[in-house]
Amino acid sequence: MLNKDFTQSVFILIISTVIVASISFLVWVLPAFFYQDKLIAESSAKPLTALEVEGRDVYISEGCHTCHTMMVRPLDAEIKRYGRYSRESDDIYEFPNLWGSKRTGPDLTNLGRKYSDQWHAIHLNNPRDVVPTSIMPAYPWLFEQVLDGEDTEAKLKALRILGVPYNDKEIQQARLAVKGHTKAEALIAYLQSLGHEQGVQQ
Repeated sequence: MLNKDFTQSVFILIISTVIVASISFLVWVLPAFFYQDKLIAESSAKPLTALEVEGRDVYISEGCHTCHTMMVRPLDAEIKRYGRYSRESDDIYEFPNLWGSKRTGPDLTNLGRKYSDQWHAIHLNNPRDVVPTSIMPAYPWLFEQVLDGEDTEAKLKALRILGVPYNDKEIQQARLAVKGHTKAEALIAYLQSLGHEQGVQQ
């Protein structure tokens, strides 16, 4: 009789993976379907504007989410430094979520309106002009790249399918709302929206 190590069996590995994934789905995903309406009712989050959606895509494409978290834990030290702690209802329109796990830079959950648009522009162009010890890279090309808005309408349509309540007018006007703006302007618009939709002022 062969005494085969079960870790070398592809079949057992597949079955184990399916079981673990099924348990995770039942515990974490399925319950959300039953209290989604409650989350929407208690949330003060607002859908991003067309320009903010484009800014969020710039934020993702430039890898900003790899150095900045967007999840303040309910710990005194974090609340004192970053503001109100994150709630599940804050992220009902976030697809995908950008919680993150590494803080090379500060958490940005409640960043909105903490600094002016001009401060953000200087910071993006050369972070050391406003934070001398910053190790963040500069993003001067974002001020040269202009958005045409060709894909913005499709993005809003996709988000509406996922549950973001955009109306037909907002979708139809999305291209014009974005066209001619630089990627830097879009990114700044997105950064200024963070936390602001939950009424957080800093």
